[in-house]
Formats: sequence, C-alpha cells, structure tokens
Amino acid sequence: MLRAFVPTTLGERGFLGSFVVALEKRRTTTTTLLSCGVAAAGVWCLAKANMSSKNNTNDNAFTGEETATTQRGLKDLWAGAFDAWIDCPGFAGEKVAYMRPVAKNNLLEKDDDDDDDDASGKTGFPTWLKTRQIFALTACNPYGKEVEEWQNARANEKLKVKLRELADKREEDVQFWRSFGFSLADDWREDGFAVAFSESDATAEKDVVALAKQFEQGAIYRYRWIDEKRMERKTVGALMMDTEETVVVQICDKPEGLKNADST
Repeated sequence: MLRAFVPTTLGERGFLGSFVVALEKRRTTTTTLLSCGVAAAGVWCLAKANMSSKNNTNDNAFTGEETATTQRGLKDLWAGAFDAWIDCPGFAGEKVAYMRPVAKNNLLEKDDDDDDDDASGKTGFPTWLKTRQIFALTACNPYGKEVEEWQNARANEKLKVKLRELADKREEDVQFWRSFGFSLADDWREDGFAVAFSESDATAEKDVVALAKQFEQGAIYRYRWIDEKRMERKTVGALMMDTEETVVVQICDKPEGLKNADST
C-alpha cells in the first residue's frame, strides 16, 4: 500500500539537486555530467565517459581508467551536498526540511552546532523514520546529459508512477515525498523523491537501485537514523559503481540568498 505525499506535478527545475553536491559545472569534450538519484535526493556527479556510449543502458556504461579516477574525486564532492525534503510526513509546520553535511571522524560524535540548532527550535526528524529504510533518487538528466526543464519534470512524473507500482507490490506501507539537492557554489539543482520502506523489507535497496538504473542514473542515497537532528547518508552505486561514501547530514536552516534552495 502506498501513501504518497506528492503533488500532481513538479514545478521545480531539474532534480536532486537530491541531492546534492557543491559541484563545479566543468566540461571537456570527454566529460559528461552524470545525474545520480536524490533528492535528494538525487545526486549530481561529474563523470568522464565517452559520449558515444551514452545510450548504452548496460551496467558497464561508465567504466574505464578516466572514469575510475573521476569516481574517486566524487566522494569528496558529495561531502558538500545539501538535501531538502518537501512535505515529509511528520515535520510539523515545516514544508521543507533542509539538511547540511557535517564533517566528523566519528559518525556518532556530537556536532559543535547542535546547541545552536537546539536553541533555534528547529523541528527534528519525525520519529517514525527510526524504523524505516529511506532512499532518494531522481530521473533527471539521464547519463548526465543535461536536458530541458520540462523533460526532467516529465521524467520525474514517470518515476513517481514507478514508485507507486513498486509500493503496490508490498503489503507494508511505503511513503514517498519530493526532495531535491543543491549546491552552495552555483545554481545547480536537481529534483526527485525520497522514499521510505519498512525496516523489514529485504529487497527495498535492491529495488530502488534497479529503478535508478531504469532511469539511467549513476547512484542513489540511502539514509539511516542517528538521532532527531541527524541522519547517516550513504551513496550507493547504480550505473556508476565504486562511488560509496558515507557522511552525516544534519537539519539546518535554509541557506540564505540561494534561489536554487527554494521549494518552488
């Protein structure tokens, strides 16, 4: 059964902007921008790949020495990703929940800014997420090829339908909501969805990765509850492997002066 907290249409520009990193928009003749599901999720990746193979939906579409070098660099780039969840059930009075990456050696170590967040009164993650497997993905910019805004919006509508179909196959409740990722360094942003499965769902991650591959995405995000203010966020490869990176994201205020951080 699915309970979707998603509007009928998506008005945002591209996605997941899930989610995602403060990436430079750099191009060479052999460089393609690889979109990785966020919002999110969705993740935006820089991958060196032969453009002639962009229509190859094979798992090995992004391979080779140059790509491997780029993938290693992506791990650091993803550490700068910001997330935003729109209308996630349980965030009382908050339409958008923003999350910033927290640099720390120990994932369970208390962050220096926690006291400031507590003083500001920002709502924490809803407790129902404690017992859920949470993922983020996008359908934007397949194989990193930038397309028109309306094309990304249409692709995400198709992804929403597939998420509903995925949920209908399950006896336990599945919920999803809009999400996006964005960069503090420029106007990059991609929109997509975050989706929550039961903790006991044995094939949730496998099915989400397969869906990301279907929409020609490089990776997805997986979240794990730490406490009311923080989640562990891990990059899981789809078409682009060897990209795993784990960071902590923490609830924060909306970054000021950034149009790409707006919910609409």
